[in-house]
Amino acid sequence: MTTETQTTEQIVENPKTPRNFRTAIDIENFYRFVNDNDLRKEAKIMLEIISHKVLGTAKKKRKEKTKKNLH
Repeated sequence: MTTETQTTEQIVENPKTPRNFRTAIDIENFYRFVNDNDLRKEAKIMLEIISHKVLGTAKKKRKEKTKKNLH
């Protein structure tokens, strides 16, 4: 007697535009986890830290580009 296991792969595309980020499965799962475990305050703090780091590096890159263009 042989047993076979069937695996199915689910291909999920990452959203291509920032407007569609809420449709990503990972984001939905994150929101669900935060809500189910009552972690709203902690999630807000974490997202604020991440956004400051991401925006901070984006601003630095913009400044570097403008400095190169000026000289």
